[in-house]
Amino acid sequence: MIMSRVAGQPIAADHPALIEVGAHLHRLHGVTTTGFGWLAEASWDELGDFSLGHPSWLSFLRAICDDTRALADGVAAEVAEAAASAISDHTDALAAVEIGVLCHGDLKAAHILVDDGRLAGVIDWGDAVFADPWWDIARFAHRSPDASLPLLLQGYRPAGQSEWRVPLYEALWMLVDACIAHGHGHRVDATLRGAMNYLARMQG
Repeated sequence: MIMSRVAGQPIAADHPALIEVGAHLHRLHGVTTTGFGWLAEASWDELGDFSLGHPSWLSFLRAICDDTRALADGVAAEVAEAAASAISDHTDALAAVEIGVLCHGDLKAAHILVDDGRLAGVIDWGDAVFADPWWDIARFAHRSPDASLPLLLQGYRPAGQSEWRVPLYEALWMLVDACIAHGHGHRVDATLRGAMNYLARMQG
């Protein structure tokens, strides 16, 4: 497939267009479906309908812990158990997420382009996922400078609390990253320890 490149450069940490990105992200999260999971792993039928890999949000999150345990590493097992415990601590709130929303799945400055001071586009949708909307926000928080998240949230105007949800999701995102990196033959000890640090923040 040949695609034209979107004009522009990656957005700066304090660029006001991040407010606009937040507003667009909120609208994106208005696209919903039953089920949860990576769009790239969805099953499609001849009519163009798709089904996702997990019937519940808890199932999706617990599968990340299972994938981490499968790394057969002492640190991985420890972090997977800590993550599973954190999920269990918030079972009721996580089980209340009954509808998956369409998430970009890898929102960061490198994927947000501005041109002549204006938002030009958001690229790289290969990790799109139906999830809790905070899953997208946590990914952005994890991969962005401190100055960026308040601007994004100003445009997004989220509802509900995020004190424990963002660090939990950041930790789980790091486990996703570790599983992918391990599959490519890379060492993942530092990533796993980083995930443990995020889980520790939930207790602070």
